[in-house]
Amino acid sequence: MKIGILISNNDAETLWNAFRFGILCLNMDYENEVTIFLNSKATAYEDADSEKFNIKELVKSFALGGGKIIGCQKSMGMRGLEGNEICQKGGQKDLYELMVKSDKFICF
Repeated sequence: MKIGILISNNDAETLWNAFRFGILCLNMDYENEVTIFLNSKATAYEDADSEKFNIKELVKSFALGGGKIIGCQKSMGMRGLEGNEICQKGGQKDLYELMVKSDKFICF
C-alpha cells in the first residue's frame, strides 16, 4: 500500500507523532511504501528536536527503514535550508502526485 503523509507545522509533538506513525506504517506486516512531504514550517523539523521529542532520531529511523522524505523547496528556501540524502527537495507537483497516487493520505 502507498501511504502519503503531509506535515505542515513545526510543533515538536506533532512532528514526533507524524514520524512515529510513519515508522509504524513501515514496520507493519504489509509492504507499505511511505512518503512524508514536509510543507511550510515543517521543513525546519530539525529545530524542533529536543530531549523530550527526539525528532532527528525518528527522521533517521524513518529514512533507514525505507521511508522517503520530500521537503517543499520554496519553504526550505525561505528558511535557508538545503536538501540532503534524507530530505530531498520537491515542489507542489510532487505533493500533488503523492496525494493522487497514495492509497491512503493523512495530514498532520
